[in-house]
Amino acid sequence: MPEASSAHRDLPSLYGAEAGVFRGRWVMSVIGPGQDMAAGPNIDLGPAEDLTMACPDDPGRFLIAISGEVPVLPRDDAVRVLEEHGFVVAAAAFEDARTDHGWVQVCSMVWTAPCQPIAP
Repeated sequence: MPEASSAHRDLPSLYGAEAGVFRGRWVMSVIGPGQDMAAGPNIDLGPAEDLTMACPDDPGRFLIAISGEVPVLPRDDAVRVLEEHGFVVAAAAFEDARTDHGWVQVCSMVWTAPCQPIAP
């Protein structure tokens, strides 16, 4: 995994990745300071075909009480696309045991992760 730029390391994340289902497909955007679009909008991550039974105790679901069938976040694809666009999931979030490798589900079809620019 690439490292965050030294100018951003150990600082709060100013960027956030958001992956959600839109018209049956996973799409992602990276939002920067001041709600400016840093990457995207709607970078395609593929079809939202895989479903799972969600429980509030699952990694990444500590902010919401969700249960039932939900689409499975294509986390590996999301991380790859983030890196292709010059970002990495913030280390503090990645290491947080409550998250799913830095990602947090905020509603049935939306996940977010704080991210930082990659070191040049």
